[in-house]
Amino acid sequence: MISAIKGKLFEALPGETHVDTGSGWIVKVLTPVASYARIKQHEEVLLFTVYRQKDDEVFLYGFLSKKERKLFEKMIAISGIGGKTALAFISAFSIEDFARAVNDGDVSRLSSVPGIGKKTAQRLVLELTGKLEFDEDHEPEGLVVMRSDLESGLENLGYPTKIVRDIVTGVLKEMPDETSFEALFKMAIKQISKR
Repeated sequence: MISAIKGKLFEALPGETHVDTGSGWIVKVLTPVASYARIKQHEEVLLFTVYRQKDDEVFLYGFLSKKERKLFEKMIAISGIGGKTALAFISAFSIEDFARAVNDGDVSRLSSVPGIGKKTAQRLVLELTGKLEFDEDHEPEGLVVMRSDLESGLENLGYPTKIVRDIVTGVLKEMPDETSFEALFKMAIKQISKR
């Protein structure tokens, strides 16, 4: 019904974005908490949306990419998975990490999201395994191992998972030819300490 909404950013809050469409309407769009930092940096915003109606309430969910919207639609199509739950997963995981956790059957990782139980995680694995294709570039095995080692090392130091993933992705892009774990880990620590 409403495939996207574009306009000036009226207000951004963690979990919701208010868009001034320029037609006298300011529309409230529910967005992933993880998108908040990126949204608030811009004067104008384009959100790819999903319209849902439940009982007498109307909800408009918005995403910064079509990939996020596609993942959201796949999740809410599963019985028992609502918009709030789907948003929680998109906030906690990158699309690639979520697909990896589902395809690996990593129930413990999926159920680590606040408010998500083991049964919900199991249902996601059952329903979505092998169905999450987003035309992503596959990393070489060595890079996958290095990414995993770096993330584990930083998480063991107590840094939040979401920040860790962003930092590690940035460091691997910044130093594509570096093969030393120690050098990459030092750079990651340096980057994360600036946050």
